[in-house]
Amino acid sequence: MFWKLRKMFEKGKEKEIVDLLEDHITLIKNACEIFYNCLKEGDKVSVAEVCEMEKIGDSIRRDIALKLYEGAFLPGIRGSLYRLAETLDEVLDTIEDATIMFMMLPEIEEGVMERCVRISEINMKMAEELLKTFEALRTESDLKDRTIKIRIMEEEVDTIKRDVFRRLLKTDVGNFWEGMAIYNFIKHLTDVSDLIEDSADIIQILNVSLR
Repeated sequence: MFWKLRKMFEKGKEKEIVDLLEDHITLIKNACEIFYNCLKEGDKVSVAEVCEMEKIGDSIRRDIALKLYEGAFLPGIRGSLYRLAETLDEVLDTIEDATIMFMMLPEIEEGVMERCVRISEINMKMAEELLKTFEALRTESDLKDRTIKIRIMEEEVDTIKRDVFRRLLKTDVGNFWEGMAIYNFIKHLTDVSDLIEDSADIIQILNVSLR
C-alpha cells in the first residue's frame, strides 16, 4: 500500500504538485542562505533579493492551490497538502519581514547580533533538513528521526532567543521605535524556525496518511 500510494507522486497533477512543493522548499532554503550570508557580512543591499523570492513563493502557492482544486490527490490528503503550501508561504513571508527589518535596523549590541547570526544559521540548516525530509517522503515510510532533528534545532533557537532578550533588557536604545525595530527583527527571525518546524510536522502527517 505504501509504495502504491507513493506512485501517485510520479504522474499527472500529483507529480506537478509534489514538484512545486519541492521548489517552494528549495526557495526557502535559498532565501535562508542569502539572509544568513548578508546578516553575517552586514550586507543590507544584497539581502533585498529575498523579497523577490517571496513573490515567486506566492506564485507557487497559487499554482498548488489551483491544481488541488482541480482534483489532484485523494480528498483525504488535499487539506494537508494545502496547509503545507500555506505554511511554506508563511515561512517566506516571515523571512521577508525579517529582511525588511534588517534593512531598517539601527546598530545593535555586538553580542546580540552574533546570536542573531547564529539563529539565522540554524534557520538555514533547518531549511536544508526540511528539503531532505520532503524528498524522503517519496521513498521512506518513517520520517520520525528527520523531524526530531528539526525539532532539536528549533529548541536551540528558543534557547538563544531567551538569551537575546535577557541581553536586550540590559541594553540602552535611542527611543521606543528603535527598540520596537530591534524586537520585530528578532521576533521575525525566530518565528522562521517555528514555521519550519510546523512544516516538518505537516510532512510527517502526510507521511502517516500515505501508509
